[in-house]
Amino acid sequence: MHGHGTKRAAFENGAAGSLYLYSRSAADKIAPNMLTSALLEILPQLAPTVAQWPRRQPGLLMVDGKKLRYSDMHSFFHQTRQIFGDNLYDFKTDSASPVILDCGAHIGMASLYFKERYPNARITAFEADPQIADMCRANFKTFGAEDADVQDAANWIHDEGVSFNTSNDDAGHVEDGADNAAVSSVRLKTLLEKEQVDLLKLDVEGAEFAIFDDCGDALRNAERIVAEVHAMDDTQANIGGLLSHLEKTGFRYALGNFHPATWLTPTAKPPFSFCPTEKFIVSVFAWQP
Repeated sequence: MHGHGTKRAAFENGAAGSLYLYSRSAADKIAPNMLTSALLEILPQLAPTVAQWPRRQPGLLMVDGKKLRYSDMHSFFHQTRQIFGDNLYDFKTDSASPVILDCGAHIGMASLYFKERYPNARITAFEADPQIADMCRANFKTFGAEDADVQDAANWIHDEGVSFNTSNDDAGHVEDGADNAAVSSVRLKTLLEKEQVDLLKLDVEGAEFAIFDDCGDALRNAERIVAEVHAMDDTQANIGGLLSHLEKTGFRYALGNFHPATWLTPTAKPPFSFCPTEKFIVSVFAWQP
């Protein structure tokens, strides 16, 4: 380093994938929310080349000398930008130790965000892909969230196990198929019936429709919900039904973080120039008034 605040970056190829090295000055390390600060400095360095990285190749990202494991650079970049840059999951609570269910935890970025803001949060993170769950567990240990519980399981409507498409990125999902993995499942309704939850974070790649229907009135035991809704499959329930369920169980809600799924072929292309496709992802932010 050539002076205060100087940064350096380099790429190396290794057995685990590409390794991105990043260093910051010692003076920078006294800043609050250190992980957020470090990640927000790294993102602009990654932005020009992230589209060129090979998809679904695991690797290590060095953050202030600590190894952060990822399964797919594209997934890591966009998750981190939304979670730490846009504060997608930021919420207010009077509890010093909020109970949080991180459903669809992937490599654990959302839970690390929660832990930075609420160090005494009681977090249970669910990740069905066993290899990615191991990365999540390792990231928790490395970045001071050892007390967060990681369960290698899919959130679903029963506890009998499911067929899971392990896509090696952040799009793994419950799906029947001979080539898919058999994984454990945890019924979300049962979890909500056991305990009041301060925040339910749900990013389960289309399973949210079946899960909401199954939860019924148990959904009332979640004070707040942030659910990523995937309206991308013709066989899925419609978003109107999901929102109606929230209304019937006493929630207020707002929609945000809308993304047209332009990477998919439209089934029924809208007759509007502004709408390139009828398929989309949107975040639902719901709370008990």
